[in-house]
Amino acid sequence: MCRIISIYSVFVYIILTIAGCTTTKTTTSSTGTTSKTGSTAGSTTAGTTTEKKVVVTPSTPVVKANLAPGLEREILALVNDYRKKKKLGPLQSNAAMEYQARRHSMDMGTHRIPFGHQGLSFRMKYIMDKVPGVTQVGENVAFGNLSARAVVDGWIKSAEHRKNMEGNFKYTGIGVTRNMQNQLYFTQLFAK
Repeated sequence: MCRIISIYSVFVYIILTIAGCTTTKTTTSSTGTTSKTGSTAGSTTAGTTTEKKVVVTPSTPVVKANLAPGLEREILALVNDYRKKKKLGPLQSNAAMEYQARRHSMDMGTHRIPFGHQGLSFRMKYIMDKVPGVTQVGENVAFGNLSARAVVDGWIKSAEHRKNMEGNFKYTGIGVTRNMQNQLYFTQLFAK
């Protein structure tokens, strides 16, 4: 077994190479979603080598952060007001989705992960496992020193974010984190 330790920014990556398995590579698209792809040029063919990338996050965050439940409640009220104007039913807050939204905002706010949708496939699976009957999940994120109104207005002005807000969704979970640099990170999950 070969262990290679590399430090990228604030993350520690431990790459373990084990002989006898398929090569996989984790890539990140421009939207921040993570996907697994097969071997790239120069790598071995299936069945000969495995490279497993294990991400180890620091035991203490690089930056400390706190939740902002007041902003979460404001965002839910504003989103449901918007949906009402569009003659759509209100979104119901769901504890499992709220947990995932808060966790994602905390990870972004403490710089454990970059701003974006990294880990969305994990959040989707978790929600589908915990919330009976869920078949579709959407996510909106934002950051900056913004009020709840400014975040919701920004999402309304963006076609992709607005699509989630106007979607045929039933449940939502909202997480807002304020870090020690007074930066806010917002995540809203949607499910049906």
